[in-house]
Amino acid sequence: MGYVVRMPKLGLEMKEGVLLDWAVDEGDSVDADDVVAEIESEKTSAEVESREEGVLRHTFLDEGDAVPPGTPIGIIAAPDADVSDLVAEAESELDDAAPTPDESAAAAEESAESATESRSTGASTGGSASGKATPRARKRAEELGVDLGAVSGSGPEGAITADDVEAAESGTEEVKASPRAKRRAEDLGVDLAGVSGSGPGGAVTADDVEAAAESAGGSAGDDAGGATRTLAEERTFGGMRRSIADRLGESYRNAVHVTEHREPDAAALLAAADAADEALETDVSMPDVLLVALSAALDDHPAFNATFEEETHRLYEEHNVCVAVDIDEGLVTPVVPDVGAKSLSEIAETRREVTGRTLDGDYTMDDLRGGTFTVTNLGVLGVESFDPIINPPQIAILGVNAVSERVTMADGAPESRRVLPLDLSFDHRVVDGADAARFLQSLVGHIEDPWPLLPEGVTPADAGTDRPPRLATATTDEGMAGTARAPGLDHGYGADDGAPSPVDLFLSSLSACLSLSVRYQADLRDIDVGSIEVTADGEPATGSVERIDVTVAIDAPEAADETLDRVVELGERSCHVAELLREDLPMELSWERA
Repeated sequence: MGYVVRMPKLGLEMKEGVLLDWAVDEGDSVDADDVVAEIESEKTSAEVESREEGVLRHTFLDEGDAVPPGTPIGIIAAPDADVSDLVAEAESELDDAAPTPDESAAAAEESAESATESRSTGASTGGSASGKATPRARKRAEELGVDLGAVSGSGPEGAITADDVEAAESGTEEVKASPRAKRRAEDLGVDLAGVSGSGPGGAVTADDVEAAAESAGGSAGDDAGGATRTLAEERTFGGMRRSIADRLGESYRNAVHVTEHREPDAAALLAAADAADEALETDVSMPDVLLVALSAALDDHPAFNATFEEETHRLYEEHNVCVAVDIDEGLVTPVVPDVGAKSLSEIAETRREVTGRTLDGDYTMDDLRGGTFTVTNLGVLGVESFDPIINPPQIAILGVNAVSERVTMADGAPESRRVLPLDLSFDHRVVDGADAARFLQSLVGHIEDPWPLLPEGVTPADAGTDRPPRLATATTDEGMAGTARAPGLDHGYGADDGAPSPVDLFLSSLSACLSLSVRYQADLRDIDVGSIEVTADGEPATGSVERIDVTVAIDAPEAADETLDRVVELGERSCHVAELLREDLPMELSWERA
């Protein structure tokens, strides 16, 4: 018994898979369900398991090789089993994937490189004496009148390929090299003709090219003369990163990108999120209420809940909103399906589940399929404005920025308000700028008045619009003591009776603001946080403050250190009292008689 191990198909949209790693070496024994290889498609990664006990008798791919689904990658069989038929089957399929002479030159070159690399493996090799030749090679030899006995084979097990036959017929001594080796030779300026190959059949590998470059005293990226560039690291694109690059490049080349910007007042949205979180049994945060507002805007303007393919604008009933998630391999956009048919609690739970699965690497192709609109939030990273690129074949994407303070004029006087900057990128081939402006106007309206969209039991809360002005008064009648008054505050200060000093009052304000800002950043990321204790220590204990040491103690046992580090950093960045420490804050001082 035995079988050909093939590249699995991870979803209907998968075009090719990349062999990331062989978990076992050729000749190693495996049990049923043992992992033999790790592969990656354009959108996800997976493990290839052995379906029976045996030995990995042959491998047809090197790490990094990319092939279509169903392509043979290896053979598993009993150690003493005859696998010649399986090898012949795999060789035939690999050779059938090679280009034919009547294919276009560009397609032929690309396919030939892919096939050559796929066949450049660590399997044992031999010359033509073995008599092995693929069916296509025999056919080409017959067509060209080439004696197979005089042809050296470069395929698996030393088999002669059609490329070997054509090279022998033309009389050329083309250097055998994998596509990666050819690319590295071009990058490093290495002549392949002078490189000794260590690969199958004497083929030149990328390692051979780099060794040749090093022995010649060169390094990747070095130029003759001028500044020296020492290569610190070289990163090649894997399947997922390459797919992201291809898709976004295609989107940028094909779609006519236009971005429009609005800054709605965020007070009601934030207040609604707090009220819903308190009233509902599910944890609710601002992004969840934003999805409700977005769905309402898509109801108002269905042309944006759509895709554009093959010159056809397709509008969909379901609001399948993709939410961009940043993982190590790149940006992934899992789908929150049918947002318009879900309650706020269901939206919050679903968004948290798909985001968590994506961050943990447990997402599937089903999580990524069927999106009709995308939201990408860089506000959690402090970004204030950007031009998001459309996620094809969708026609629009909403960029969400950091909540910011803006000073506006109201009744002839300046006032501060919190805004949520939004960037809408859309495909101008499908919708016009006026359409996008109306869509944004609708979205802004729902953001600034989200209460009608929320479930019963979530009552409108004070969004801060009637907040009294930031006005503080301090009165000293006699001695070194007095009373400080502000909205909601009436407190003594000074040296008498242990009252706090003015510096103590400032440090307590800094600690209070930082604790709230850090909690807000944690809530945005759905991080389970208990208490947050901020200690601000001003030095020295008396006189002018020369230094402030701040310590933030967070009760979040399940959060990673790097996550909390980022939360605290952004909390400090958005703390309004901390902003008062900056040197460029203007203060105008005047006096009048009492």
